[in-house]
Amino acid sequence: MSTVDSKVIPELPESGSLARTFVDLAQSLSSGQDSYEVLSMLSQRTVEVLPVASSGILITDQAGVLQVVAASSPSAHLLDLFQIQNEEGPCFECCKTGEAISDDLLSENGAWPRYSALARKHGYTATYALPLRSKGVVLGALNLFAQMQLSLERLLVAQTLADAATLSLLQLDPVVDLEVVARKVFFTIEERNIVEQAKGMISQRFEVTADVAFERIRQTSQKTSCHIIEVARAIVSRDVDHPSFAYLSTDSL
Repeated sequence: MSTVDSKVIPELPESGSLARTFVDLAQSLSSGQDSYEVLSMLSQRTVEVLPVASSGILITDQAGVLQVVAASSPSAHLLDLFQIQNEEGPCFECCKTGEAISDDLLSENGAWPRYSALARKHGYTATYALPLRSKGVVLGALNLFAQMQLSLERLLVAQTLADAATLSLLQLDPVVDLEVVARKVFFTIEERNIVEQAKGMISQRFEVTADVAFERIRQTSQKTSCHIIEVARAIVSRDVDHPSFAYLSTDSL
C-alpha cells in the first residue's frame, strides 16, 4: 500500500485533521469497533481532511459485485449506486484495474458521459477513485466528489485514507488469505444491511430522513456505550430489553 511522504503532511493546512483522523482510527481498531463503523467514520473524515464535497466507500463482495458501505452525503450514495447499477464510473474502473482514477467532469470527452452528467447535476466538477488494495488484491475503492481539481499532494493523502479503509477491513493484518478477507468483507456488508434496515425503521417511526435516523442511532450508540451495529441489531430485532430502546423511544435525541 502507498504512503504519504512525511514532508508533505506538515505543508498541508489540514494536517491537524489528518493526524486526528489517524489517532481516532487507531483507537477505533484497538477498541474492536466494527468495520462498518470505522468506514463510516472515514468517509465523513475524508470530507473534513480534504477539499472535497463528498466521499463514498465501496467494497467488492464475495460474488465480485461492488457494494456501497459508506457515503458522506445522499448525493455520494446516489452516484455510487449509479456506478454499480450501470457498471460505469471511476470506482468501477478503479476496482477493475487496481489503479487510481480521476475524471474532469466538465470535459466533453469524459469516459462516462451519463455518470458525469449526473455528477454535474449535483454540483461536482471532478471525481476521483482510490483503490482499497493489499498484496495485489483490490477490495474496493474510496470515491471523492469535488468542486475543484486536487493537487498531487492531496491525492497522496487521499490514497493513504484509502489505505486506512483497507486496514479497517483487515483489522491491521494485511497479510491474510483471501478466504479471511472474503469473510470480513461479507460481515461488513451484513453490518451495512442491518444499519440500513434500522435507519428505515427509525425513519418510518419518527417520520425523519435517513440521515437524521442514522444520527439518532449514532447518538444512542454514544449514550449507551454500545457499538452502532449493536444498536441497529436491537432495533431490527425489536429487542425492547436492550438499553438503547430507552433512548430511541423518546424524542429527546
